[in-house]
Amino acid sequence: MKKITFVIAMLLIVNSKLSNASLIVESDGECLNSTFTITDITAVASGSSNIVGSPVNATSCLGFITSPDNDFGNNTDPNMGGLGDGLLNGEVGRNGPNSGYYVPGDYFLTNVNDSMVDIDNVGGKTDPGWIRLGGSETISGDEWNFQPDSIGSYNLGSVIDVSFYTNGTWSLAVDPLAIGLATNALGRPSVFDHLAFVMKGPNNVDASWAIYDFNFHDLIDDGLTISLGDTAYNFEGTWDTNLFVNDDALSHFSIWAHDPPASNVDVPEPSTLAIFALGMMGLASRRFKKKA
Repeated sequence: MKKITFVIAMLLIVNSKLSNASLIVESDGECLNSTFTITDITAVASGSSNIVGSPVNATSCLGFITSPDNDFGNNTDPNMGGLGDGLLNGEVGRNGPNSGYYVPGDYFLTNVNDSMVDIDNVGGKTDPGWIRLGGSETISGDEWNFQPDSIGSYNLGSVIDVSFYTNGTWSLAVDPLAIGLATNALGRPSVFDHLAFVMKGPNNVDASWAIYDFNFHDLIDDGLTISLGDTAYNFEGTWDTNLFVNDDALSHFSIWAHDPPASNVDVPEPSTLAIFALGMMGLASRRFKKKA
């Protein structure tokens, strides 16, 4: 009898753990792609002009999310896109009301040209490939204090420059001279094809959060004449400051990029791919200069 009771107890425990690890974060369908836009894409080359004729909306969003009532998985390490390493890589929430929840790593990988990644060279492409660029929880004046992440021991602060303003504008820049170093940090030639923003609302009454994704494969399919992997660009855009209810407060945010297998990207030469490895498909290169 004791043996039977023990077996039943173990089955209940296992079943409980499996159930807690299968709570997919669900959208209530209220998020709007127009909440985030890209208004300016300019090639670094001298004399280039903005290739965006009108604001480009995010291609998809997940949210608003109220259960769990907070985002999680922001302590990515080594931050190379491995399965379970961070919110967008399918990490399962471990604490409090977040326990058991996760966002599937392929949630935004919906284009035929999207792909998972094989980081460990074992079992095929099972890794989502999302890299956390950084985030912010505090404001100084009219600008959020963006804190860049690291890839392993390599600090992305020497590569990226993000400006995120309380007036509803944002910009992203990558120093092209440092991109080769980032490639070495990742251990693979890389071309980023997604840019995603995780936005968390206030905690006071109706806590909620949402994820907004730009899938550049979709945008190319829709006619955006952007070159994938062999041209560097500057990016600017907007975000809706009325995103959340209850005094429209933004609690914090994070920014992520998807790193697909290099073999999935049509680039002219491997050396070119390496040069633009952390440039958002070679996107967003400029000297680091804040807005006035």
